[in-house]
Amino acid sequence: MASFDILKTYLKIDKDHPRAYSYNFLLGGLAGTISVSLTYPTDLVRRKLQMVGKPGFPHYDGIFDCCRKIMVEDGVRGFYLGLVPCLAKVAPAMALMFWCNELLKDLLGRD
Repeated sequence: MASFDILKTYLKIDKDHPRAYSYNFLLGGLAGTISVSLTYPTDLVRRKLQMVGKPGFPHYDGIFDCCRKIMVEDGVRGFYLGLVPCLAKVAPAMALMFWCNELLKDLLGRD
């Protein structure tokens, strides 16, 4: 939500503009892309730690051990493995969510 509001304020999108909903759709997708790109490494570590103890998955002794092993095996790039499929899912979902949110706010008469 914060990235959407920042983008909307920075680009000065007027809600009365004829293409405001199209802009909201695009900004929503961009906001989702920015947010996921910034938080993806922490989400990746969380998911890897959740798999500890399952057959076929490596063992980690905590967050720092997990981060160290990712860095040793794949470098910084390892923290972003799987980001593209995640963005393919998140960007359209966030675009639609923000578009609907703005539409409903207008229908309910809220700013």
